[in-house]
Amino acid sequence: MQHLLYGFTSVLVADTVATVVLEYATALNQLRLSDLVTVPTTDQSGFPSTVRLLLAPGIALMAEPAPEDALEHEHRGMVAELRARIVAVHAAGIVPPVRAP
Repeated sequence: MQHLLYGFTSVLVADTVATVVLEYATALNQLRLSDLVTVPTTDQSGFPSTVRLLLAPGIALMAEPAPEDALEHEHRGMVAELRARIVAVHAAGIVPPVRAP
């Protein structure tokens, strides 16, 4: 598990989600682009939830380790979608449209 630090808040996410969000933010920043992404997380009660993050140049984003959680989900669909967006950004400098959750 990782804490994604965004602004003055922290979002608890799976390791794979933290990695792909940071990689996507980096790709966007290299071309001075931005995008709004929906990120799977857990609320304060431990229930699955989501947050929406604006990834854009000048917005600080950081990940730091959190205690491991035996119930951590891989979120393969979300990770695959962001990986496809990373490829699109690098290949053409554009971001494919966001699919409704």
